[in-house]
Amino acid sequence: MTPGETAAAIAALAVGIYLIAASLGAVQLAVNQLVGLAVGVFGAAYILAGRTRESAFWGGVLAILGVAVAAGGGAPPLFLLGVILVFVSLFALVAGRR
Repeated sequence: MTPGETAAAIAALAVGIYLIAASLGAVQLAVNQLVGLAVGVFGAAYILAGRTRESAFWGGVLAILGVAVAAGGGAPPLFLLGVILVFVSLFALVAGRR
């Protein structure tokens, strides 16, 4: 499997688990959280599966976008800054291993 296919499978698994949890009443179903989860998990999985500078960069961008979408625009700026720092450091670590 390619890194993109692996990341898509992991994202689909995460969305499936979220939908099961929502149907059982464990979490409240929200579209922004569903989309944010899918995009964020895909990005993080793409960073780890690709292990190239390009996959680290684009995976990091998607992961940051996913967290921002899941927060629904109501996240405090400090939280988003922390998320950006985490994924930038992941990008640097993955890019440095090449």
